[in-house]
Amino acid sequence: MRRIIIFTMMVFVAWSAGVISWTAVANQESSPGIEQTFQKAKQDYLDKNLHSASEHINKGAAFMKEQAGKASAKSKKALRESADELEQLAGDVKQGLVSSPKRIEEAFARAHLALASNEHVRATQSWTEKKYEQAGDALQSANEHLEKSLGWAGGKIEKGTGDALKKSGELAGKLKQKGALLSEEVGKSLRDVGSSIEDFARKISPR
Repeated sequence: MRRIIIFTMMVFVAWSAGVISWTAVANQESSPGIEQTFQKAKQDYLDKNLHSASEHINKGAAFMKEQAGKASAKSKKALRESADELEQLAGDVKQGLVSSPKRIEEAFARAHLALASNEHVRATQSWTEKKYEQAGDALQSANEHLEKSLGWAGGKIEKGTGDALKKSGELAGKLKQKGALLSEEVGKSLRDVGSSIEDFARKISPR
């Protein structure tokens, strides 16, 4: 209880000094939670509650910025570009300049794809460092974001992509149990997921 009180006081002092805002404190997201934010944004847009839709999209942008700040150089650019796209989208939604939900869906698809790529990089790095459980967690997260990206893009999963997702999903669980015994299988699965992410990125990149 004492720690909670101290933390609350620290947050209040920081807010009073202008270091952070209550919006920033309230907008902390988790990787699974970002999908809920995106869903709320689209529903608010469809309900013509544009101010609320814009706020949810800005939450997504803040999350992408946060991830970019922690990402490796290989993932940082895509995450930052997604954050910028979402910020622009939030402003346009608020002003009533977005005439179709398709633009929103495509932006969310690219956001999830950037997150999938980042998790794939993390999985590969963790595997190299023999952190097998972390590699499994990151690989599973990469799969989930890739599936969400495909969903927002509205396209059917091609057989090659579907096979890669299925195999790497199974492998994510095995990693935590067998680790080094799966070296060849892990390498192939990581390459397959990486190829699927790159192929899909080309298809949904802004023209």
